[in-house]
Amino acid sequence: MAATSLNQERLQEICGSLREQLFRNGTTGLSGVARIFRQADFNGNKKLDREEFDEALSFCGLFLKSQDTSFLFKNFDRDGDGNINYNELLLGIQLPLSAPRLAMVERAFKKMDRDGSRVLDVKDLESVYDASKHPDVLEGKKTEAQVSVEFLKGFEGGKQRDGRVTFDEFKSYYQDLGASIPSDEYFVAMMQSVWKIRAASAAACEHDSMIKTYTGLLKQKVAQKTKTGQRLSLTLKGIFDFFDADESKAITKGEFSQALVRLGIPLNDKDLGIFFTYFAGSDGRISTAEFIGKMELDD
Repeated sequence: MAATSLNQERLQEICGSLREQLFRNGTTGLSGVARIFRQADFNGNKKLDREEFDEALSFCGLFLKSQDTSFLFKNFDRDGDGNINYNELLLGIQLPLSAPRLAMVERAFKKMDRDGSRVLDVKDLESVYDASKHPDVLEGKKTEAQVSVEFLKGFEGGKQRDGRVTFDEFKSYYQDLGASIPSDEYFVAMMQSVWKIRAASAAACEHDSMIKTYTGLLKQKVAQKTKTGQRLSLTLKGIFDFFDADESKAITKGEFSQALVRLGIPLNDKDLGIFFTYFAGSDGRISTAEFIGKMELDD
């Protein structure tokens, strides 16, 4: 057990060294490294032998001591055939977003997601991205809409890119980028600068904490009312529909308050206003999609 722990510790130190080098080299995430690895993969089997691996690291400007390279290679040579799956290696170098980073990514996404759909499209960009100043638009080569779609595609992973970005895709983009930014403080400052996000005030932090608390409590209440085998989202939809008196598939602040009281979560006017605004769209009403989508239930 102790040996395993030491191996993991050394592996993390080596991966940390690679992240530090990426940062110093100015590499924007692991996408550039992945591209070089793919180029080194001559037979297209998504694996590299030791010689190809050494050469690929060199092309990336990443250098390790010989014994560290051997240790890294051995750890990712899962089946002992003398090859490593470089996608597994990249995932090993990449770290999940820490709490401060994830909070900034969520704030940036929410700033663009004007309709609360959890999917970004060209319309969402209108208030935060001015495509009219793009050189291709000024030269008449592309329309503003074309430039905006291309901007969104940059956040999408995989080969199928439709110009619509989900939160998971947006988060994955910054998780990749964050691999070359070892400092949380630097990452947060970068996000604030790029997306023109103000540092969170004490009041904003308090609001976020309150919303998280009430959302968690609401999930518990829904789970209590859900029969075994039934989806939580169906229970939530049923509660939502019950208080949608005019069957408009959207509820007002008053109807929302009644629903919460019925669930055993009575709120004062201040907290109700903050909690309602969290779910509500620009029309001041909560649609079924907005409500269930933001609850992020584990169905």
